Amino acid sequence: MERIKTIGLVIDEIFADFSKEIMHSVLYAMRDRKDLRLIVMAGRQCEFDADNDDNQHMYKMVYNSIYTMEEPCDVDGLIVSLPNLKGVGYERYKNVPKVFIASDKKDELTVNYNDEMGLKEALDYLFRVKGITNICMLGGRDDNADAQKRRMIFMDYLREKNLDCSADLYEAAGMSTRSEAAATRLLDRNPEAQAVFCVNDQVAYGLYNVLKKRNKMPGRDIAVFGFDNTRLATDMVPALASVGADAASLGLNALNILLARMNGEPADPVTIPTCLFGRESIEYTLEGYSPKDLVNASEAYIYEMFDTCFYRYRNEIIDSRQIDLRRLYYEIVSKILACTKKRHMNDKQYEELCRLIDIFFENGAMKYTDVSRFTACTGAFQEALKDVPRSGAVNDKNSALFSRMRDKGLLAQASWWIMKNQDYSAERMNINEYIAQTMSFSDEGVSRLDNALDNFGMLGLEDAALYLYDTPVMFEPGDNMTFPDTINLKCAVVKGEVKRIPEAEQRTSSADIFNYEGLAKGGRGQVAFPVFSGLHIYGMLICGLSRDIAEKGEYIASQIGRVMSMCFDCDRRSV
Repeated sequence: MERIKTIGLVIDEIFADFSKEIMHSVLYAMRDRKDLRLIVMAGRQCEFDADNDDNQHMYKMVYNSIYTMEEPCDVDGLIVSLPNLKGVGYERYKNVPKVFIASDKKDELTVNYNDEMGLKEALDYLFRVKGITNICMLGGRDDNADAQKRRMIFMDYLREKNLDCSADLYEAAGMSTRSEAAATRLLDRNPEAQAVFCVNDQVAYGLYNVLKKRNKMPGRDIAVFGFDNTRLATDMVPALASVGADAASLGLNALNILLARMNGEPADPVTIPTCLFGRESIEYTLEGYSPKDLVNASEAYIYEMFDTCFYRYRNEIIDSRQIDLRRLYYEIVSKILACTKKRHMNDKQYEELCRLIDIFFENGAMKYTDVSRFTACTGAFQEALKDVPRSGAVNDKNSALFSRMRDKGLLAQASWWIMKNQDYSAERMNINEYIAQTMSFSDEGVSRLDNALDNFGMLGLEDAALYLYDTPVMFEPGDNMTFPDTINLKCAVVKGEVKRIPEAEQRTSSADIFNYEGLAKGGRGQVAFPVFSGLHIYGMLICGLSRDIAEKGEYIASQIGRVMSMCFDCDRRSV
């Protein structure tokens, strides 16, 4: 039996859209590989100096102890995304094959965007087509290679076109959504700005908030576009235009060249083309369809139509219980085109197409696109069919079908948001109840811990394991932070069922935290979150890589930390 190889993925801020998409694309690339497993090493980006006593900075420093906690774990290959993250100890893996994502590291395997391609496409559209000449940039940190590369491309373009490229047009804003102060400074200096390029989609979020306070709307009063084309861009109101990869993903390419290196095969750095994804903040329309190409469309052409509209589906992991939306789209479109070509659609064919359209949207198709792209693609498709010669006999039915598509798509999008908000509220209520159950328990010490472990299932985790040290470890800044060689597996949740681990079976090596049999069989990978309160670190929470763990994992671990602080007197009691 072939040994299962472990791939480590180092990312910062697992809840950030860029990190989530890297993680998901690596999982997608591993979907059929039973000989591989993924462990995610996720920390927090420290944006302040080490001697800053800001509470948020201290929280992040303690959080990043997770890297030291994970150091004993062996990996066969390592993917490092955003390697400028301070405090990441990937240097320990110096003899392990590595690939760096979004990095300018010399003499290393890297996977990068061709930033210049998509960024120049966006700037050309603004300057050449829209006649916009006053363009500003909300940039990133000085120690971020991507941020500085994008700044250089932006400024070079302005100089090349003899546009104003003074220093006042640029403002550094970090790389997070906390960019309002920087956006305010930029707009105060440039009240006549016609467009703003944001170094990534997260930075654009802060700019949106500032524009709203000034009664300005992106796309109407000022053009705005970001970079990375993350889901955040499509969730913003109005939807954010963004530069991103048009096809192959960073994570998928990173895994492919890493596996080649691990197998002793030659591997070269990869550069991925980018383009502008136009949305309401910059109306950048898609090219229309040719009526002739549509009526003679091949299977590959129809699949390309799907990939253009539902562009996020390419990284979807499909199992046997899910409907293949790409194939279903092909069935719908091919039937519409066949009827149009024959210039006839009977009632039975129309009803069948209505049924397939309903199934398509009821099974989450809108999760893989955004409203503006969906309506643009659907509209272009419909307009092209109207121009098919002598197709008037089916145009009425086609028109009704396209109206159904739009209605079902928009309804599905609204329903998804409602359900997401309901799930969020239910999860918070369950966690609050979990804390209340622990706080109300009358006994102290181990009995209270038993109560917390017995109610572990209330946290709503599907697959997880809770490890605790014998005694809490006090955080110490610097490189001398150490953790015990052993740790105790207290309880686990496997497929929603809680299992308390007998005391005689709890102790395990810190190197084996990802090897609990119940989770190791999951196949989708695992991620560790530190469990701490203040400066006291109690252990870690290992979770299976479910779809929503990126959003809720850190919050759940922090609430467990609160519970642990109530269970133990950190000076006198042991776990």
